Amino acid sequence: MILKKEAIESINKKLSLPYTGVEQDWDIELADSQRVNEFVFFYKNTMLSLDEKKALMSLIFASYDDFLNECGIDKNEIWTEIVLLVQSNINLFKELLNYWSLEEETSPENYFKITPLVRDIPSLPQE
Repeated sequence: MILKKEAIESINKKLSLPYTGVEQDWDIELADSQRVNEFVFFYKNTMLSLDEKKALMSLIFASYDDFLNECGIDKNEIWTEIVLLVQSNINLFKELLNYWSLEEETSPENYFKITPLVRDIPSLPQE
C-alpha cells in the first residue's frame, strides 16, 4: 500500500512522531502500541484529508497489531472503535484491509496477530 509523502509528513508533525524521512515501512516502523487510544481519538476528533486518514489508519492498524503482540488480548473496546471508523469509509481502506487480512494465507502461524480481527470486519471488500 502506498501512502502519500505529504500525508505522512502531516501526520508525523501533528502527532509528534519520531519520523526521520528514511522509513521504508513508515506505519510499521512508527507504530506505537502505547499510543493506539491517542491515535484513534485524534482520528475521530481532527479534520483530516482522505490521504491523512489513510496514513493514520495504517498507523493505527500497525500499532494495534503491536498492542496484540505485547498484551495477548484478542480485542477490546478500542478495536470496536477502530472497526466503526473503518466501516464509515470502507472503500478508502480497501488496500489496508487486504494487506492485514492476508486473504490468500491459510496458515495461522503466518498471520499477523490482527489478521483474524481484520477478517471479521463486516463489509470487508472482496476482490
